[in-house]
Amino acid sequence: MFKRYFILSLAKKNMRTPEELITDRSTFSIRLALSDGWSLVSKHLGYYILGGILAVVIAGSVGVIPIVGSIIDNVILSPCLMAGAIYITWRISKGIGWTDFGDMFKGFNFLRPIALSSLIQGVAILILTGLILFNNLRELFELFKLTQNADPFTKQEEIKTAFLQLIDSKFLVSILLLMVALLIISCIWAFKFHFIVIYKMEAWPAMEMSRKIAARNLLPLIGMFLLLGIMIIISALPCGIGLLFTLPLTIGATYSAFAQITHCDQPDEIKFDFTGDEKQQ
Repeated sequence: MFKRYFILSLAKKNMRTPEELITDRSTFSIRLALSDGWSLVSKHLGYYILGGILAVVIAGSVGVIPIVGSIIDNVILSPCLMAGAIYITWRISKGIGWTDFGDMFKGFNFLRPIALSSLIQGVAILILTGLILFNNLRELFELFKLTQNADPFTKQEEIKTAFLQLIDSKFLVSILLLMVALLIISCIWAFKFHFIVIYKMEAWPAMEMSRKIAARNLLPLIGMFLLLGIMIIISALPCGIGLLFTLPLTIGATYSAFAQITHCDQPDEIKFDFTGDEKQQ
């Protein structure tokens, strides 16, 4: 009796290890990300649309709770639901269909690293916003109080006056700088959930890996997100119906860019065991 083991690799390239990604210089194609991303999500577009509607309902229900609701949504609910969408898209790319609608909640299996990474990014955005708009914080706070402490319709003139006092050339430059800074932050940490879900990383290592591979692909990422942003804005104009298609596309395109760099969409290796009988003389 003898056994022969053969490893058949169905993929041309295996999924890259974190060590390989650090030294690798792989990039991605925006065109391919958009086309492949749509190809992935369109296979189960109805589920993506239904999942998106459910996510909005959940976020809206929690968001009515003052302050706490917004924190819970931005740190836990929306990030975990996004991680669930990434998990589903990853499996679809590997030839596994979305058959269980409950898979959209799989992101909650990674609750701790997802919540922590979301909190870190949120704090970084708050600090950056405060630094850039430091000279306008008093005016912004006064405007916020006017819109919160009373019916805005009864104080339209005061709100208008406060807003006009706020707007000047320095403020507009600050807003432009803030938008650029937020775009860069979104790009460098665009893949943090992907590393948490697919590579099973903890929060900070996932954010660092995202930063390292995004830094080498910063211009393509900026270009892709600007293009997706324009598409989202245009699709939101006709009663927001177009968002049912552009938001799944965004999920698929971002995943496709990640997959082009990491090859995480390649099928797993399959081991075949061939057994034969050897005759004894």
